[in-house]
Amino acid sequence: MRLFSTDIDGTIYDGPESAALFSKYWTSLRSAGSTPLLVYNTGRAIDETKRLVEETDLPEPDFLICGVGTVIHQVSDSENFEEWGEHLEQDWNFDLVWEVVEEHGEPRPQPDHCQNRHKCSWYWDNAEPENLERLVGLIEARGIRVQAIYSSNRDLDFLPVRANKGNALAWLGERVGIGNEAIVVAGDSGNDASMYEVEAVRGILVANAELALVESVRKISPYHASQPCAAGVIEGLDYHRRPIESASGNEV
Repeated sequence: MRLFSTDIDGTIYDGPESAALFSKYWTSLRSAGSTPLLVYNTGRAIDETKRLVEETDLPEPDFLICGVGTVIHQVSDSENFEEWGEHLEQDWNFDLVWEVVEEHGEPRPQPDHCQNRHKCSWYWDNAEPENLERLVGLIEARGIRVQAIYSSNRDLDFLPVRANKGNALAWLGERVGIGNEAIVVAGDSGNDASMYEVEAVRGILVANAELALVESVRKISPYHASQPCAAGVIEGLDYHRRPIESASGNEV
């Protein structure tokens, strides 16, 4: 494992205890001379994610992928990869997406801090799949190529067709020269599904993962942890590290 990409909420964090547990484990990896890159791959905005890291025991990551794959940020120089934003512009228009969804009536807009120029976010409780498909069709009829990411039976994000957590991760992996086979991912909700779909990555599903995520990645056969949240992530990381370490003669 040379890179670990993980969702935050419900995956490595559900309060101070989980943050401390994951931090202790990650610090032990680095102390043992194992230094994989750490990527927080979250639906949270950049500022909100930075604030969470500052205010909890969560270890500082090397990169942030925020806004459901719409922003990639390098922590060491506090810079966003503007090339990624430019990559997402093709066939995208935030204002038109907003207009169509607003006209639909049922979805409710999320707060301003949840929006960015490539992420148009709404609340829609218990939306039926056919209604989501119909809304996507209305948007595409306006000449926009869009993907709808629905999770937690409430949160609805409209993104450029090139965006999502998985596409952003694959782009970043290529950028830093790490092959997909050396990447491990972890998540708990529907908007994490695209990470598992990156070819050749290995996955961890925490015990509290939403059924929608479990069903969507069934064919990929990720490791199913017996424990929830950070404890499950640690269990999965130990599982994925063993074959490599055993082959090199270094036991856990």
